[in-house]
Amino acid sequence: MSRDDKKTGKSPDQQHEENLRAFAREGLVPHASEPYRDVDRSASRYARGGREDFERLVADLEGGTFDADVLAIWESSRGSRRVSEWSRLIELCEDRGVKIWVTTHSRLYDPTNARDRRSLHEDAVDAEYESDKSSERIRRNVRDAAKEGKPHGKNVYGYLRIYDPQTRELVRIEEHPEQAPIVKEAARRALAGESMYSIAKSFNERGIEPRRPKRKEHRMHHGWDGAAIKQMLTMPAYAGKRQHRGEIVGDAVWPALIEYDDWVRLQAALSPASRKRPGAFREFKHLLSGIAFCDVCGSSLRVGKQNAGGKRLVPVLDADGSPVLDAAGQPVKQVAMKQRLDRQMRPMFDEHGEPMMVIDRPHYLTYMCQGLPGRPGPDGKKGFHVAMKMESLDQIVTELVLARLERPDFVAAAAGRGSGNDAERRALLEEIDGHREWLEQVRERAERERNLDLLFDQQARVEPKIEAAQKRLEQLSEVDPWVLKVAREGAVRQAWEKMDLIERRRVIGAVLAPRVKRGARGQKGLHPERVVPGWK
Repeated sequence: MSRDDKKTGKSPDQQHEENLRAFAREGLVPHASEPYRDVDRSASRYARGGREDFERLVADLEGGTFDADVLAIWESSRGSRRVSEWSRLIELCEDRGVKIWVTTHSRLYDPTNARDRRSLHEDAVDAEYESDKSSERIRRNVRDAAKEGKPHGKNVYGYLRIYDPQTRELVRIEEHPEQAPIVKEAARRALAGESMYSIAKSFNERGIEPRRPKRKEHRMHHGWDGAAIKQMLTMPAYAGKRQHRGEIVGDAVWPALIEYDDWVRLQAALSPASRKRPGAFREFKHLLSGIAFCDVCGSSLRVGKQNAGGKRLVPVLDADGSPVLDAAGQPVKQVAMKQRLDRQMRPMFDEHGEPMMVIDRPHYLTYMCQGLPGRPGPDGKKGFHVAMKMESLDQIVTELVLARLERPDFVAAAAGRGSGNDAERRALLEEIDGHREWLEQVRERAERERNLDLLFDQQARVEPKIEAAQKRLEQLSEVDPWVLKVAREGAVRQAWEKMDLIERRRVIGAVLAPRVKRGARGQKGLHPERVVPGWK
C-alpha cells in the first residue's frame, strides 16, 4: 500500500490477513517464506522510489527461486500501474507456470489461458489510466491554485497558516509574529548595503533559529549562513507574488513582507548583471570541497594546510649561499630558526648577520570545518569542529561510492526516479506542513485548556505520519541519468579511473553527501567509522 486516499484503511497487514482468509476458503496453502510487501511504495509509473520487494519478486521468478504455484495479490493494481511492468510479470508467471490469485476479485487467473491473460492486461491498462488521471488532476489543481495566488507545498518561513480546526481547510495566511520581522530586517539591512555574511553572523549571535534547522538527514543546518540569507531574499513570495515553474504568475493571497519595488531593487543588488553566476565557471581543485560537511554544525568542509610537526635541521649557509663546513668537512646544521611562506629554499640572514635557512615546514592538506558565522555549534564551540586528512577522506568516500554503484540493486532502486514525481513530492510537503500546523494548534489549545493528555494523544497519532512522509520524501530524490548510465555499463572502477575531477565530483554529489564526525586527537590511518555517508 502506498497512500490511503480513499480512506479504505487497508493496511498491508489487513491486506495480508484477507489474502490468508481467501486461501483458507479456496484450499490454498500459504508458502513458508515471508510475503512480498510494498509498504509506503507507489506502484504508479510516476513513482520515483524503488519497490524493493517487487524487484525481489521479479528476480525470484527470473531465477527460478519463486518456489510456489500461485502468486497472490490483494488487488491487481498492486502488481503494477505500469502496463510494461505488469506485462513482464504476467509473462514471467506464464513461463514458470505460476497462477495469479487476486483477492479483491475472488478469482484465480491462469496466465497460460488467453482469456485470463487478456483480463490481467486490461486491469493493467485501467490502473495506468487511473494513475495518469490522478497525475493530470494534481497538475491542473496546482496550475489553478497558482493563477488564484493560493499557496501550494510547505509553509514559507515568515508566515503562519491558519486552518479551520474542524474541516482542516485553510482559512488565511498571516505574518508570523516572530519570523516576519526577521525577513524584514534582512531585507532592510541588505538594501542598506550590508553583506549577507554580516547579516547571518548577527542572526546567529542573537540565537535566531534558521529557516530550516534540519533540512535533510544527510545535511544538517544549525544556523544561518550568507547563502541562506540570499536565498531567502530572492523568493518572490516575500514580495507577495505567486510563483509557478520559476515564473511570477500574479499576486499572492498572503501579505507582502517586502515591498515589491524594494524586492526588485534587492534582486539587482544581489545578482548584478556584471557579476558572473556564482559557481558557473568555478574550477574545483579538490574532490570533496563543498560536498563533504561537518557532522557537528552542518557547515561545508574547506581544504587547508595542516602542519606535519617535527623540528627540521637545516644546513648553515655563508654569505654566498654555500654550506658552512665543520673541521671534519661535514655541513654544519641547526634547527630552523624561523618559518616563512617562501616555497623555495634560499639563503637569508638574521638581525646579527648570521646565515640561516628559511624553509616551509612540512605540511599536508586536510578537509576542515568552517563553522557558522558568529554562532557556535550544538556543542557550544565556535568555528572549527572537525578535520580529516584530505587523502584519507577522499579514499574513504571513493570506496563508499564505488561499492554503492557496484551493488546489483543500485540501478533497480534508482532507475525509477525522475522529475515526473514532483506532484507527489509537493503533496507530501503539504501533508507534512499540515500535520505540523495542526500539532501547533493542538499545542496552543492544550495550553489554554491545561489538557496535556490531548497534546500527547495527538502527537502519538500525528508524528508517525510526519515521519512516514519524511521517509518517503527521502526516496524521491532524482538520480543523475549520467550516473545511472555509468552504473548500468558496469566496470565502475575502470570507468572511475578514466574520469576527470569534475566527473568524479558529479558522481559523488549524485550518490551521497558525506559528513565527518569527530575523532580522537592524533589519530592516524583510515577511520571509515568517522564518515557518515548521507546516502541520497
